[in-house]
Amino acid sequence: MAIYLSFTYSLKKSFKYVLKSGFGIFFLLFLGEGIVRIYFPDLKEELRYKQIHCLQQFSEIRLCPEVNETFTRKDGKPWDIQTNHLGERTVSMENPENSTTKIWLIGDSMAMGYGLPTNKSIAYLLKNKFNIQTRVLAVDAIGTNGILSLYLDIYNRVNLEGKPTHIYWIWNPSDFIDDEREKKGFRKLIYPIHFYLSRFSVLYNYAIRSPKANVYEGSPILYPKSHTTYTNLKNFFAKTFDHKEHIRILFSWGMAPNGTPDTRDPNYEHSKVFFTSEKIKTIDLRRETEIQFAQKKQIYIPEDGHPDEDLAELFASAIAKDYKNSQ
Repeated sequence: MAIYLSFTYSLKKSFKYVLKSGFGIFFLLFLGEGIVRIYFPDLKEELRYKQIHCLQQFSEIRLCPEVNETFTRKDGKPWDIQTNHLGERTVSMENPENSTTKIWLIGDSMAMGYGLPTNKSIAYLLKNKFNIQTRVLAVDAIGTNGILSLYLDIYNRVNLEGKPTHIYWIWNPSDFIDDEREKKGFRKLIYPIHFYLSRFSVLYNYAIRSPKANVYEGSPILYPKSHTTYTNLKNFFAKTFDHKEHIRILFSWGMAPNGTPDTRDPNYEHSKVFFTSEKIKTIDLRRETEIQFAQKKQIYIPEDGHPDEDLAELFASAIAKDYKNSQ
């Protein structure tokens, strides 16, 4: 009996200790969450932006459906984003399942138009300046395999009338970094935990601050042909072989850390050679970008590196020219 009472007492004591410890940890986390929200207001905006992203099949990121939000860029300018019921960024509420749009814009944040108001986005300019309806299949930082998954998901869903005749991929060496972060193995299993914590906790976002997108830290490095991105690109073109003649790769200079075109980055030229070897047409806008930057045009979003309105217009003009010349 004495042993039983002693055991029961120990259990109660352990339970109280665990309860107090758990409450203490919860209180500290709650306090930390409040402090970070007060002293780092920019993180709240980052959190809001992450909340327009949804998780699909445990590891694939998509834009959430029926989004209509406005955000503030680092330079203080507002930008808005709307999505349809499929989670595609739109410039109108036309139902894409009934659409016969023949122009598809694919890629990551650059094609999606991160930081650009709807009326400055590439798809909007194509529609309203060049009378070219465009479907946008793009999500930020999803890497080459993510872009392939999103593209095939929609391509295999539409009927023959809805298949694209022209596919424009705004490409950037940031894919080398995004592809290295691809979730595999154990990381893929626990990714949903990370996703939802980063979606709702400012404290968690502060603890795992993401590196800047589309901006090199220090000097750019040349990625070897053995890099996973080149492997993923070969896989992309193999899986789209029957319609890869419709694909065009567009690229310009990314932004260097000092805010100028990153003309020292050797990956553009090496990637261009690779795309040519794969018999993929490229539209090289590097020279035009340098000229417009010298003319004080708004090429990059300050402190960010994504295309600003004038570079978006350059992309739109190049797409319109290629499309009309191919008719």
